[in-house]
Amino acid sequence: MSKWQRQKRTQRIIIIVGSIFIALVVGYIGYGYYDEQVKPLHQPVMKIDDTVFDMDYYVKMLELYSQGKDATETWAMADELTRVIGSGEMVMKIAADLGFGVSADEVSSELASLGLPDDKVYRDAVISKVLAARLFQNHFDPKVPTECEQVQVQAMFLESEEVAEKVTDMLKAGDNFTALANRYSVEATTREKGGDLGWLPKDFTYVFLGVLEGSLLEDIPFELEPGVLSEPIYDGSVTKGIGYWLMEVTEEDEQKGKHARGILLGSRQEAEEIRARIEAGDYFGDLAEEYSQHSVSKEQGGDLGWTEEWGFGGRIALGLAMQLEPGILSQPTADDSAQTKGGYWLIKVLDRDDSRLLDDETRNAVKLKLFEDLLIEQSEKISVETYLTEEQKSWAVERVLKKRE
Repeated sequence: MSKWQRQKRTQRIIIIVGSIFIALVVGYIGYGYYDEQVKPLHQPVMKIDDTVFDMDYYVKMLELYSQGKDATETWAMADELTRVIGSGEMVMKIAADLGFGVSADEVSSELASLGLPDDKVYRDAVISKVLAARLFQNHFDPKVPTECEQVQVQAMFLESEEVAEKVTDMLKAGDNFTALANRYSVEATTREKGGDLGWLPKDFTYVFLGVLEGSLLEDIPFELEPGVLSEPIYDGSVTKGIGYWLMEVTEEDEQKGKHARGILLGSRQEAEEIRARIEAGDYFGDLAEEYSQHSVSKEQGGDLGWTEEWGFGGRIALGLAMQLEPGILSQPTADDSAQTKGGYWLIKVLDRDDSRLLDDETRNAVKLKLFEDLLIEQSEKISVETYLTEEQKSWAVERVLKKRE
């Protein structure tokens, strides 16, 4: 070949090699971008019945629900978002079952007012929002009366009948109910409120009782006459922040410490009665299985193992065991870190109104509770699977925060 032909051929080779190199670089960069930024968006996050929600759906929902929030709040929303998505789906299913719907024009109008694009993610968010409001107003509002029978209640929860009778005598002698509730009530709500539960509406009392929902407070106040203090009423459903240990060390070892067994009881009175039975010859293990409220050891006849190996975190029980000599049964020892059930109510109805008005705040609280109950009922009818990992959640949050910046 001539010199000119050789030069031309060399130029073609350089161009071809350069093009291949550029294509490889672009392909590598493109694959990296796809692998890091695009591929994760197609990964499934959760499945509700037969509908799969991918990371793209999750990220867009996170952008929507974290608008105006800082990084900490965005992380918090990321933790809650699968629940939010699930609730939205349940609202749509409930509304469909009850005959409520949203027109396409309503959805488009709402999207436009919010400045959101016409995308499935945002349509779902708008539809669930509109349907929730519609259900709240048109389905639940008619179920809540504007007035109903109500009672104004004071109550305190006492650990034993003995204490209840003592406090009853103090009240009859003129002592203040609030002061005694603050001092003697072993249930958190009534102790913090000084026994004052305010006005409770009949049939909706459970809405305002919080952790006391399901207790006898739902019904008993409506059976009492105003101004009359109830007799002590036992309620085994209420959890209180006190327990009493009976402890016995069975053997001792230099390496393992002390081998102990214990019974956790709900009141000092009960602990004294059980202690008397043990002293009279009843078998410790049988009484532990029947009466102990310590779930870790109850089925083992109260066996707590060696003190050097204890893992249940009973600081009071451990300290008690370390003080005991083998074969000595402890006195009842209070443990305010324990949780036990059962105690006695003292209840007083201050006033009664057979047709007291329910204000808007109270009615809305009742409607919200009814709505929440229906969502819980619906959740038991559907299948929800969550695939979201902590790594995926972090990726989504970082993507949203970076885009916001």
